[in-house]
Formats: sequence, C-alpha cells, structure tokens
Amino acid sequence: MENSYLFQVNLKGMIELLSEHIYSSPNVFVRELLQNGIDAITARKSLDEFFSGEINIHVSDDHPEIVFEDNGMGLSEDEVHKFLSVIGQSSKRDDILEKDYIGKFGIGLLSCFVVSNEIIVETRSLYRQHDGIRWTGKADGTYTIEKIAEEMSPGTKVILHPKKEWKLLFEEETLKKNILYFGSALPTKISLVKGSEKNLLVEGTPVWLNHDSTKEELLQYGKQAFNINFLDVFRMSSATGEIEGAGFIMPYKIQFTGAKEHKIYLKRMFLCEQAGNLFPEWASFVKCVINTNALKPTASRESLMDNEDLKTAKKELNLTFKEYLKLLSVTDTDILEEIISIHHLYIKALAAEDSELLKLFVDYIPFETNKGMLNFRSLKAYNDEIFYTPSMDDFRQIRRIAGSQGKTVINAAYSFENDLIRKISIVFPGIRITKITPQDVLSNLGEAIVDDRKFMLFEERANKVLKASYCKAQIKKFEPEDMPAIYVANDDALNNKNISNLASASNPFASTLHGFIKKKEELIPTLCFNRDNTLINDLIDLDDDTMFEAVINILYVQSLMLGNYPVNKKEMMTFNDSIYKLLIMGMSNFSQQLDLSI
Repeated sequence: MENSYLFQVNLKGMIELLSEHIYSSPNVFVRELLQNGIDAITARKSLDEFFSGEINIHVSDDHPEIVFEDNGMGLSEDEVHKFLSVIGQSSKRDDILEKDYIGKFGIGLLSCFVVSNEIIVETRSLYRQHDGIRWTGKADGTYTIEKIAEEMSPGTKVILHPKKEWKLLFEEETLKKNILYFGSALPTKISLVKGSEKNLLVEGTPVWLNHDSTKEELLQYGKQAFNINFLDVFRMSSATGEIEGAGFIMPYKIQFTGAKEHKIYLKRMFLCEQAGNLFPEWASFVKCVINTNALKPTASRESLMDNEDLKTAKKELNLTFKEYLKLLSVTDTDILEEIISIHHLYIKALAAEDSELLKLFVDYIPFETNKGMLNFRSLKAYNDEIFYTPSMDDFRQIRRIAGSQGKTVINAAYSFENDLIRKISIVFPGIRITKITPQDVLSNLGEAIVDDRKFMLFEERANKVLKASYCKAQIKKFEPEDMPAIYVANDDALNNKNISNLASASNPFASTLHGFIKKKEELIPTLCFNRDNTLINDLIDLDDDTMFEAVINILYVQSLMLGNYPVNKKEMMTFNDSIYKLLIMGMSNFSQQLDLSI
C-alpha cells in the first residue's frame, strides 16, 4: 500500500535561493511591493472604471520602518491563508484579467524576507468582509493571523522593519531612488509620505509613452534618463508583445563589444536594462526605452522569456527602425548622413545583410579610399569604374600608385565591407565594381625603355641579388616619383616564398617541399623599381657591386615593411648587414678624404 506525503519547504533555504540566485539585488523588494499594490488597484478598477488608485509609502525618522499602502481590492481571511501563506500561489493566476496583472508567480512577497525578518500585512477586502486582517509572517516559516479592531478602509498595508545590514535601503533618499527606478512609468499615483509631508513621485503617463510628446520633449527625457545628448529619437512599436517606446540615436561611436543598456518595462514596471534577445543589431547604437504588456518575464522578472512571441516582436521592431530611416531619407537627410557617418560600421553590417536597407542609404555610406573618405554617392558620380581590395596590405601598396593612374580604390579590409561591396554589385548591377590586386597595378605601370642596355643590365644585377630572397626584379615608370620601389606579391606568390624558405632550411623534408612550389613566372614575388626615382637612377649607374648589393637588399626589406609584409629573421639579418656595409664604406671614404686633405 502506497502512502502519500507532502513536500516540506525550508523557508530559510527559499530566502537564500531568492537572494543569491533569483534576484540580482536586495532592493527588488521595492519592485515586488509596488507590483502587488498596482495589481490590487487594477483588480479594483475592473469593478469600477472611474476608481482612482493610489500608493503611499510611509517612512519615519523615529524608527526604521517602511509601510507600503495601497487602496486596491484587499484580501479576505480565506485569501490571506490561500495566497500569502502558500509559496507559489498567486491570486492573479486564474483571474480572467490575468493579462492586466504584473505578478503571477506567487513568490514576490518572499523577497521582503531578504531585507526583513518578518512581514506584517494589514488588509481589508473590498466586498467579502468588513473586518481588517493582520497577517504576520516570520523568516522561520511560521505566521499568525488576527483581526484588526480599528476601522480600516479597503486596501492593504505591508509593514517592514529592516535587518541590520539593510538599514540603508529603508532611508528616505535611497527608498525614493528605488521607487523611481522601478516605478517611474506606473499608471498610478505614488507618493512618499513622511509625517505630514506628502511628496508625489509618480503621476500620469511618462513622456516616452505619451503620443502627444514632441521630439524635443523626448530628447530631453533621454538626456535625463541616460545623461546623453542624443542625436535623434524615433518611436518604436510592435503589435506582438504590445510594445511601445522610443529609440534614442547615440551621438558618438560605440564599441561592438560590451553590454548594451536599455530600459525595458513590463506593464510599465521596470524589468531590466539588457534584452539582447529582443533588440536587433541596430540597437547597439540606439538606447531603447520600451514597455511591453504581453511578453512574458522569467520568474525573477529581471529578463524576458525567449519564445516565439519575442522573436516576432524583434522582427516588428526592426521594421519600425526601417520606417524611421525611410522617413529621414525624405524629411531630414542631414540627420541621416550624420547617423551613417558616426555609426557606419554598424550600418554597413546591417546593409550587407538587408537589401532593403542597402537600397535606402547606400549613397550615404562612407568608404576609406586612396583619395580619402568618400561616400558612395561621390564614388559613383566621379568614377566610371570603382576598384576595391579586401586586403589591407594590398591597399597600402597600391593606394598611391593607383591614384597616379586615375583609379579610385576602396579599402575593403574592414569588417563587413567586402561582403557589403559584393552585395552592392549584385543589387546595383549597373555600377562597375572591380577587385584589384597589386599585380593589376603592376601590369599597368609604364614600361621603361627596354632596349636600353643599362636598364637590362640593372635588372640582371638586381635579380642576382634578389634570387636568395625568392624575388625577381623589374624596372617600370610610375608615380609618385619619390617611391623608389614597391614589393608586389599575391597569396600564391607568398606561399611559394614561404615554401622556398622552408625548403632551403636544414630539415628532412626540404627535397619534398620543392615539389609544392608553383613554377609560373607570375607566382614569384616582384620588387618593382621606379625608373623615374632619383635613387634608382643613381643606382643604375653605380659600378661598386658591394654597395649595389647592399642598397638593393635595403630597398627590398624596406618595401616589405612599407607593404606591411612579414620580415623573417634571415631578411632582417640581411638588412642589418647591408646597413653595416654602407656605414663601413662611408667611413672608409671619409678617412681617405681626410688623409688627402692632410
């Protein structure tokens, strides 16, 4: 025969669970008490639509105590036993108006045990009985109930006395700060009462939920809420989740990493500052203040549940942002250009994924080019063909030389830019966008007078020096003249060079590695010398082989460095030896001149 038993709940363990794992801060008791008061008032309003709810929070200098008082529905003695004394039992869970209530889990009142050793609830039901009831719950799991002899209006009072370590939370200024933090958007009058003084803290609809608020009023609220002078603001909404709010555009660049702080309210009670699962990527540069009446919170009510409604709401919020940008493109292009100029990295990431957004503001997107920062509208207007390179190293090599050839080259080495340019070429097939490499630039360089014997001899001499570095020499005419040489190598050429270096080293696989080197001539890195450069002209006429070799090696390593190519140990040793040789030769010449002068 089976016996049935009831689970036993260790209240002390439950309190530790709440304080250490569910609630992130002990001050959430303020939120929970405000929430219970709002829900009680909401229940009473369901019976009388003209009823005016109110929450008064009493503090005293005489002794540390807080009294949260509402004029809502109140509780009968049966309801006190059922809802206050049973963990996890909520008075709203089966209510036909459940969607109008904030709390549903039946554990909120326990948060008070985090800051107080006992909870005193004095309550009188609106219509089930006339006597008031005093319920006293203690942290050891016991509670008492007694009737209140004095006459009491319908509603509820919650009385708390602080634990020694949490007295600060019961002080007037700290309490006021927490009331506004959690309840600034609540639709009920909330006042802080001290003796005969009554300070109204919350009244009416906040600016960001008021449809009659002007842009200036919204921006002023944003400045007060976040201490930031925002660039612009737009309305946000989503039918799914019953979301309303405002998005504030950041006035300066922000990092991709790091937590994004917003203000998310649930039924106008503050919920949390972060909701990465709700906001699209653009929210990284937008501070959002939103209220949802229908999305579901987690048990701690400090985040939103990640469900299908939330995913749908996210898509609808994204549409809100697109509509805002569309409106700007018609009504205020100056603001649109400023937004894109500041947040172009995020905008590029969005445009690379979204063809609609790309079409909307492609003309305003800025790119780094060899002619400075240019937006795409300017690039189209002044170039029949636009070139780009996805490699920072290649861009550094060719930016000056390509400019001398009349080419405009985009540096597409940054995040998202390569994908974005490919997307532009697909969405706008009429625009000529071509990938360019240093080899392409090299092939368009002006030829030297190849039948001139001294130029051919120079290339032969330079090739002998550069052979040890797996590099070939060419002499060309190119601008700017002050650039003596440029190192040109694609990925295959660099791979060949690396394999060649390994094969020449002392290792058992040297003979095998030679088989992996591609033998095509264009797959050998090239050091291209500038025929119009003064140094190169002097070098062509130089008869001293030792000095010639030293200068060629120095130009080789210098070109590697300018192109941001890696310089290996062997090359650096060659560079240092060459400088040393030039110094020795220079000192020797100086000594000879000194002897002659004597």
